[in-house]
Amino acid sequence: MPQIDQNTLTYGSIRVELSAHRVLVQGKPVHLAKMEYRLLCYLIQHEGQVLSRQEILSNVWDSPPNVKTRTLDMHIYALRKKLGLADRLKTVFRVGYRLSSPSSETEVSRGKGDR
Repeated sequence: MPQIDQNTLTYGSIRVELSAHRVLVQGKPVHLAKMEYRLLCYLIQHEGQVLSRQEILSNVWDSPPNVKTRTLDMHIYALRKKLGLADRLKTVFRVGYRLSSPSSETEVSRGKGDR
């Protein structure tokens, strides 16, 4: 589970300082666009849960139901690249995304649903 206090979210080597809107990876600042930052916070707060595309779009972007957009995919790609989350920020086929626990080096099961 992520460590959460009033001003900080921690996920592995990633630290989000909420009051400063600052993201640090291994103590070094990483610039995130506004929506990348909001998406990261949401994913950390729901670590380990499979989140549907619609749930993320509704809660991060305030999008109406059934909006067809690739915006989420582009922001997920950016987070994977900027924060080194390629192995932990998983696509769940035909559902959405899941941010796996930072303590698990490899997935216990690489079932059909994950990429």
